[in-house]
Amino acid sequence: MTTLLVLLCLFVAPVLALCAFIKWNPGAFGEWLLHVMLVAKLDKSRFRILRNVMLPTENGATTQIDHIVVCAGGVFVIETKTYGNNDTRKRPGSCWIFGSPGDREWTASYPRGRKFRFQNPIRQNFKHIATLSDCLGIPREYFKSVVAFAGMAKFKTEMPPDVMHFADVPGYIQAHEKDDLVKLEQIPEVAEAILSWQATLTRERKAAHVENLRKSHPPRQASPIPPASAEPTQGGDAAVPVCPKCGAPMVLRTRKSDGGSFWGCSAYPRCRGIRDAQPTA
Repeated sequence: MTTLLVLLCLFVAPVLALCAFIKWNPGAFGEWLLHVMLVAKLDKSRFRILRNVMLPTENGATTQIDHIVVCAGGVFVIETKTYGNNDTRKRPGSCWIFGSPGDREWTASYPRGRKFRFQNPIRQNFKHIATLSDCLGIPREYFKSVVAFAGMAKFKTEMPPDVMHFADVPGYIQAHEKDDLVKLEQIPEVAEAILSWQATLTRERKAAHVENLRKSHPPRQASPIPPASAEPTQGGDAAVPVCPKCGAPMVLRTRKSDGGSFWGCSAYPRCRGIRDAQPTA
């Protein structure tokens, strides 16, 4: 009898804990589930997978990206959505998703007439891509948006090809590998540059981002990708200098007084270091 109880504790307790976690935070569970799928199906020698990346934006705020996959096909920026009956904190269930690329908001429709409106994830991901492009100094055509919904969601309006279910994401990325936008040796360089930018954020700014979220939420062929780095580089608009005061990467900004450009520290307002922007020839 004792052995049976021990076995029950070993197998049942983890299942109950997992169910409790899904009920408490279905969004975090969805992000973890997609991460597991990506790691299992994408060869780590050809794909670099980054999860839960937080970056500074040009206006001094922060933005959080669920997943980034860097490969020969480009830099895939993934926004995950996990919708079910989690609006009432009940057991996750199916829901219908209504929306189009031009809508400001999309709608998740639940059983018994319950509805929930949320920000258009395509537009949301466009902001993520803009931030990445500005930080790395890489043209936006190298980035590809992916909006991934949990399998419980059912699309009731026609969706563009880059909106899909979790299970379709690895295959979608693999199918674009032939686009050959990023050289194999540049894949780890781009991934490390992203992580270098994330490292410029303090714990206080990350905590402030999470608190703000709580308050606000009760392809074309191109030439080989230029090097991405958080260190100073020479020549071109993609050059990213470091702050002379704290050593953090800098962001190209515009003066309100005369419209001129200057480099401002990405750690602003904690650090107010600036550099003059060299005029292009």
